[in-house]
Amino acid sequence: MTSLLTIPGVLSASITDDAGRLIASEGGMLVPTSAVLVLAHATITAASELGRRSGSGDCSELIQHHEGGIILVRGLPRRHALLVRCHPSVDIASLRRAAAQVHLPLAPVASRRTSVSSLDLGDALHAMPAW
Repeated sequence: MTSLLTIPGVLSASITDDAGRLIASEGGMLVPTSAVLVLAHATITAASELGRRSGSGDCSELIQHHEGGIILVRGLPRRHALLVRCHPSVDIASLRRAAAQVHLPLAPVASRRTSVSSLDLGDALHAMPAW
């Protein structure tokens, strides 16, 4: 994750699991709250569900443009996600290349899958991505 912080405009980078626990973080005082980590994971999970239902497969990465900056959320193996907070002026191509090089610092854990049988958005938010 250190390579992400060398990109001008990157403020912080964090890895979270599907329970919203912080696994690793870089960027000093800009550590995201548990609520932000849970929302980031829920966002990429919902995007994965949309992709699967539309025939495009799991979502590997989202780049969100907000009023105050950019947030990149990237799916990692074993139901983890990378969350990168940036200034609006960040070079998106450099950001994406560096984020693709981030790997989990953890040993493998047992995988559990949840199937979603209805088309309810509430269910989609709780569906597990296949990454």
